Amino acid sequence: MAEPEEETAQTVVKMSLATPLIYVFVMLTAFATFLILYRRHRLKKLVSVEPIFGRNYLLELYEILREKYLDKLLPKDQRPPEKVVKAALLRRAVETIRRTLKLKENEPVFNKLYQEGLIGDDVYKQFELQNKVQQLELKEIVEEAQLFHKEWPPLFFPVVQEICYNEALRRRLHVMDERSELLCELWNYYVEKSEPRSKDASPAPEKKKKKKAQA
Repeated sequence: MAEPEEETAQTVVKMSLATPLIYVFVMLTAFATFLILYRRHRLKKLVSVEPIFGRNYLLELYEILREKYLDKLLPKDQRPPEKVVKAALLRRAVETIRRTLKLKENEPVFNKLYQEGLIGDDVYKQFELQNKVQQLELKEIVEEAQLFHKEWPPLFFPVVQEICYNEALRRRLHVMDERSELLCELWNYYVEKSEPRSKDASPAPEKKKKKKAQA
């Protein structure tokens, strides 16, 4: 009789130890899910305000690909590969960091204009909300990267920053090429314009020589 009682006591002890752990795990999972949903709700609420930047097509593209990627009801050949979804997240992060850097670059200008009364409260509030949108966007990108792999964000963002700097350098070089083409066109225009004048001015000495010869 003692042996069954000992076995039941051991099972009760095991269940009593496992129950709090399961409860803590469920609570942490629910809390993490709540945070993600809350941040997304805040992001959508802030996005409802008229943004400074244009429409973020890269964000929309990533959301479409991610939705299809996570849809288990779709056939495998209709779901995008994981590499494609990661590449879309990478492009989304590049655009987000580009916009964040642009806001930081123009922040002193907005502050000075607001202090001097050259812009109204609505414009300055729009600028502040855009900053909050970009911060929430960065946090959501970190969470999305962690869904693929927990150790991916430390490797993810250096690659994103490098892409941003390379694209910025490429844009500057492109602008320089356009300016050089414009300068070449102006140079050719003034050269062609000055050539007829030189041709018209050259026959004058010949006429003088002919007049002297006739005299």
